[in-house]
Amino acid sequence: MAKISDSLYAELRRRIMSGRYAPGERLREESVAQEMQVSRTPVRAALQRLVEDGLLVAAARGATVAGWTQWDIAEAFELRILLEPHAAGLAAERATPGQIDEMDVLNDEMQACALAEAEERAARVQAVNNRFHHLLVEAAHSGRLTGLLQNFLDMPIMIGSFYFYSQQDMLDSVSQHRQVVAAIRRRDRRMAEQAMAFHLRASFLRFEMQRVRPAEVIPASGSSGA
Repeated sequence: MAKISDSLYAELRRRIMSGRYAPGERLREESVAQEMQVSRTPVRAALQRLVEDGLLVAAARGATVAGWTQWDIAEAFELRILLEPHAAGLAAERATPGQIDEMDVLNDEMQACALAEAEERAARVQAVNNRFHHLLVEAAHSGRLTGLLQNFLDMPIMIGSFYFYSQQDMLDSVSQHRQVVAAIRRRDRRMAEQAMAFHLRASFLRFEMQRVRPAEVIPASGSSGA
């Protein structure tokens, strides 16, 4: 049962983040169960996890899609692209040797997760990726910058982007991380900023390529608007 719920969670998360389900759209337990050809119990568990993630809002016998518009997502990415390269640049000047070594350890762990043929590979890679970005921001040693970036790093629509990634995409992301860390280790602020900006823009482009435009939204079978 757990594996069925995990698979449903991953598939529903991909659909929500890609825009296949529109903001405010109602996902009913019985409709999802019928479409996915499973019982309502794993559907209920998957929907509850997505509510906890902030991608759905709880409703009677189901949930509705949270209101992440295309503009909201683009703005969040653009603000992060403005701020996180600055954090990487500061880290090149201020990170402790221990923090830099820990970044390398996280990249090794992320690569191992990406290469593993595990059921929860995307979730594991995403979790390590999130830890890496939080550590980099901490290594900037700027309280104000940390306060500004924390919310963007943990935004529900951003956490889980690895559910779109192929294994090669995941490995490319690790490679980009390694370039950022190499620049930080060299204490090269400009290179660190450029490497992080490239990494985030590549991530945004990959995310955008997976998003369904409003005119192309595919209605979910058996679902209805909120």
